[in-house]
Amino acid sequence: MLLLRSILKIILLGILIILNSCAQKPIDIEINQPPPPTDHEIIASLLNKKIVNSHADTEAMEVFYVTNRELKDGKPNCSNRAFGITPAKGLRYGICKINIPKKTRVGKIETTEDLRADSHSFYRFQAHRLLPPDQLKAAILEKKPESILLFTHGFNVKFEEAVMRAAQIAYDLKYQGLPMVFTWPAGSEDGLTSSLINKTYEKNYQSAIASQGDAVAFLRWISTLKIPIHLGIHSMGHQVMIPALEKLSSEFHEPFIDELVLNAPDLSVDDFQRIAPSLRKVAKRITLYCSFNDNAISASETFNNNRRLGGCATADGVDVINAGEVDAPILGLGLGHGYYSSRPIITDLYQILLGVDAEKRLFLRKSEPNSVENYFLRP
Repeated sequence: MLLLRSILKIILLGILIILNSCAQKPIDIEINQPPPPTDHEIIASLLNKKIVNSHADTEAMEVFYVTNRELKDGKPNCSNRAFGITPAKGLRYGICKINIPKKTRVGKIETTEDLRADSHSFYRFQAHRLLPPDQLKAAILEKKPESILLFTHGFNVKFEEAVMRAAQIAYDLKYQGLPMVFTWPAGSEDGLTSSLINKTYEKNYQSAIASQGDAVAFLRWISTLKIPIHLGIHSMGHQVMIPALEKLSSEFHEPFIDELVLNAPDLSVDDFQRIAPSLRKVAKRITLYCSFNDNAISASETFNNNRRLGGCATADGVDVINAGEVDAPILGLGLGHGYYSSRPIITDLYQILLGVDAEKRLFLRKSEPNSVENYFLRP
């Protein structure tokens, strides 16, 4: 019996020694687990999940619009005949459905009156809905967009071009949110000839100034959606939106615009540098594209007798990018003014919407100290 007890004690002591050894030194067990994903794989996965609509084929796109253009008599539709260049009293809201062709070149809008023409080659309006503001708001919220890409056009742009341009930019950007346009009464009933340029410019300029109150009302309305907004403005559209944003800056305690993108601004440098602190209150980031080759801005400087922001000038808290080396004669009609919808700008804007800092984006190089811009966009 004593011998048995001794043996049991020895066995128990051995077990305790083994257990103590295991506690101090974990047992290695080989399990076939995959290695953790690399940073590259994580980023690629996030991008692929984000891009639900690849915008790689011809598609029907809905563009939401708000306008203070007068609605002419007759059935409302997405045409210059319905929405002209005369200012209206108040705002109208609606949706235009557009055929976006996959064969078109980046930045180019080609249309045709031939209904039998190839849908893969031409932009074409397909449907229209005119809605009260509360119904348009409901239609937006129903889509649950991750963000809104809001476009405001410039000088001598009629209704059809304004809406199609918003669609083109969204399509070429592979934008995953909701495209929208604020279109004010720009354009000329007589067409734009050399003899009418000054007359049309003055009329459009006065229309832009008169539209500022409607822009304030619209921006208040869109801010209630509580959806991230990216606002892109072109040319004389800055005369509409920038003063409106300045007025609203005292009403908001935090920015309601994520990315504010200023393209070829037809705005005086002095006015912008005065307003810039207010803009930083309403926008999380401000990017300015300008050009020393912009002949339309040069003409505006002569007309207004002051420096225009589209010719480049720096301001604190603004990424100023000189696009003067980017040539887009087809888009700008030889004026160097239409680069805002071109491939180089779309490429940079794509990175902006991803949140990439200016210095880390493709094709940007830093300017020399004391320049009128911070970066050059390389062609």
